[in-house]
Formats: sequence, C-alpha cells, structure tokens
Amino acid sequence: MPSKFYKACSILLLTLLTASAELRAAAVDRLPNMDRLLNQSSGARQVINSSDSDALNKRQQALELYRRAQGKIDTGDEAAATDLLNQSARLMFEAIKLATPTSLGEDKKIVNYRQRRESTIALQDAFNRISDENNETEVRSKVNDQLATLIDQADKLLQQGKNVEARVEIDKAYHLLKVTIESIRSGQTLVRSLQFKNKEEEYHYEIDRNDTHSMLIGLLVDEKSKSETMKSKISDFAEQARLLRKQAEEYASQDAHEQAIELLEQSTRQLVRAIRSAGIYIPG
Repeated sequence: MPSKFYKACSILLLTLLTASAELRAAAVDRLPNMDRLLNQSSGARQVINSSDSDALNKRQQALELYRRAQGKIDTGDEAAATDLLNQSARLMFEAIKLATPTSLGEDKKIVNYRQRRESTIALQDAFNRISDENNETEVRSKVNDQLATLIDQADKLLQQGKNVEARVEIDKAYHLLKVTIESIRSGQTLVRSLQFKNKEEEYHYEIDRNDTHSMLIGLLVDEKSKSETMKSKISDFAEQARLLRKQAEEYASQDAHEQAIELLEQSTRQLVRAIRSAGIYIPG
C-alpha cells in the first residue's frame, strides 16, 4: 500500500513539476512577443507618436505590468507572471485603439486632399488649353485668379491642421474648373464637335453638366462666410434649377429627350446665376 501511495505521489509531483515547467516556459516565451507589442510594433509606434494622453498612460501602465511579470518569472511565480502579461496585453491593445482612429483618419484626409489638389492642377491645365483654343482670354484670366485664391486658402487651412475646411476649399476650386470648362464647351464650337449618337446621349451629357454645377452650389451655400441674403438668393436660383430639372427628367422618362435637353439647359443657366450671386465668376 505505501509503495502504491508513494508511487501516486511521485506521479502527482512529476505532473505538477511538468505543469509548472510548461507554465514557466509559456510565460518566458511570451516575453519577446510582449516586448515587440509594447515597444517595436506598428501599434506601439502609433501610440508613442500619438498626442492622446490616455493612450500614452495606458502604454506606461502596460510597461509597468510587463516589468512586474518579469520579476514574477525570476521568483518562480509563473501563474502571477502570466496574469500580469495578460493584463499588460489588454492595456496595450486599448492604448493602440485610442491612438489609431484619429491619427489614421487625419492621415487619410491629408492624402485625399493632396489627391484632389493634384486633380485640380491637372484640370487647370486642361482648362487653360480649352480657353486658348476658344480664345477665352478674359475667362482664362478671371478664373485663374479665383483659383489662385482658393488653392492658396486651402493650403493655408491644411497647414493649420484644418483638414476638413481645406478639403472644402480645394473642392470649390475643382468644381469651379469643371463648371467653367463645361460652360465654355456648351457655348463654343467645341461642343458642336461632340458627336452624339442620339438625343438621349446628349441628354445624359447635359445631366452631367447640371450635376457638376449643383455640386459647386452645395459648397457655396454651406459656406459660413456668406451672408443670409446671399444664401437666400443662391437658394432661390437653385430651387428654380431643381424644378426645371425635375420637368426635364419627366420628359426624358417619356422619351421626349429634345424637350428634356432644353429644360436642362435652362436649369443649368439658373445654377450659373446662383454661382455668380455667390461672387464666383464663370462664363455662360
């Protein structure tokens, strides 16, 4: 009986020692991974470079728990070390979560701004060529002056960290170019060189032109610097344009595209008046 008892105890002791060794090994093995998570990972860099005090504090707490876990391993308390490492990991993930959204969101806005700015400059080159082709010297000069003001204002806002406001200004420049180009094309021989297969295709062309003007109107109406009187005047022209477009769409639904085109052109002329009421010069 004693031999069986001692044998059972030996097996139990061996099992406990094995489990303890495995637990210690598991805790030790986690240390390099935790070090990377806390100090070297992209998430760690995100936190370290963050201005979020809560994120930075959570990382410091995670580092302290990591150091305590190392001490527990040295004294042989692997269970406590494992618990401390788990707590450290949770805090670090919370820190990364706090640091990541704002930083990445702002970076994305800056990238989007730069892409739109590049598109605007490319569109400006196209506008200058079209203006020269159609001998629109005065239009070229006036629009380029406005563009210089808008782009300069957009760049200044970006430098001040006002990324949303900067994007609004650069969007104004972009849509101003688009509506100006379409206005030149609709009024000069260039538009006549477009070979529409039928009236329906021409109708869709006019829809696109109307949409482009509407986008610029939306940016101008929302601008805080505009007076209430000016906003009201812009809105009145925009409402007339909306009603004319609605009629055009009704005609188009009945395949009366010629009448629809005439109404769309009237609608776009109302939008041109609205844009001019906002102090923005465009031909048409």
